[in-house]
Amino acid sequence: MKENKYDDSRFFEKYSQMERSKKGLDGAGEWYALKRILPDLKGKRVLDLGCGYGWHCKYAAGQGAAFVLGTDISQKMLQTAAERNPDPKIEYRCAAMEDLEFDAGAFDVVLSSL
Repeated sequence: MKENKYDDSRFFEKYSQMERSKKGLDGAGEWYALKRILPDLKGKRVLDLGCGYGWHCKYAAGQGAAFVLGTDISQKMLQTAAERNPDPKIEYRCAAMEDLEFDAGAFDVVLSSL
């Protein structure tokens, strides 16, 4: 089901006040558990579904990923991601995750938090 509450100005404003929005991965409660199960990202092609502000994308790029694609249904989220977490290895794309199609093996690592 395609739903995009994040482009609603009031909803986005409230989301931007959350600790995860202000502090990035350090403010995301699930991050410490997720980080422990991620593989080595060096040289990998990474897909982040529902990337939001792009915190995981920036982490992957910083860990040596060769390419990172962050997708989100929200233009507001992607605009913030591009401003806060830019990197030449990262591409941000607006799309609902159920509409995405990739060839088998296009990515080495796929993640989606929340």
